[in-house]
Amino acid sequence: MLTDYPVIARHLTYKAGFKTIIENVSLVLKKNEFVGLIGGSGSGKTTLLTCLNGYREPDDGQVFVNSISSKDRKQIRHLVGYVPQDDIVHRTLTVERALHYACLLRLAPDTPEDKIEYQVGKVLYHLDLREHRKKKIKALSGGQRKRVSIGVELLHSPPLFFLDEPTAGLDPSLERQLMRLLASLAEKGRTILLTTHLMQNVSLFDALIFVHRGRVIYFGPSSQIMD
Repeated sequence: MLTDYPVIARHLTYKAGFKTIIENVSLVLKKNEFVGLIGGSGSGKTTLLTCLNGYREPDDGQVFVNSISSKDRKQIRHLVGYVPQDDIVHRTLTVERALHYACLLRLAPDTPEDKIEYQVGKVLYHLDLREHRKKKIKALSGGQRKRVSIGVELLHSPPLFFLDEPTAGLDPSLERQLMRLLASLAEKGRTILLTTHLMQNVSLFDALIFVHRGRVIYFGPSSQIMD
């Protein structure tokens, strides 16, 4: 069960060599929020995302995931789902088979087959992929492949979900469709944070984090970003 503030970051700084990628970032994500992390190319979005989800350790500062230090990867691993920019699925597998194998890797070794099939079926339903279950992933559209990558991470029902540019390369209509899907997943009981450099769908977010040159220049309700 998530705390009311499942992600707390205090004074995060991350450097690559002599270059500071993010500097002195502090923020708090609320339970069941849909949050957009926005900024231009090279602004530090992906670095900040991966510091917040525990995949990257900052040079300075602290992150707490559900009141647990992000340094304790074993303790927070079951809480976090992460979809990077690149597809995380094998393109020669069918959608159904890719999700089945992902279940075998993510669920306990003694998980009954009927529970595995139930989890796969539930993800196919929630991501509107049932009619594509027998198709090979390489035959899917970009938006459908991205949904499969999201499905792989949803199999173990993580309450915290992080996505890096999930709408990259999609046309405007597919982008909005995917964003609405993610917003609906947040409404069903997840905290979701995603990076994007697009402003078209900011109204779908509960909150926005705007990053410029490694610094947070806005963090608050999406309704106030234009002001």
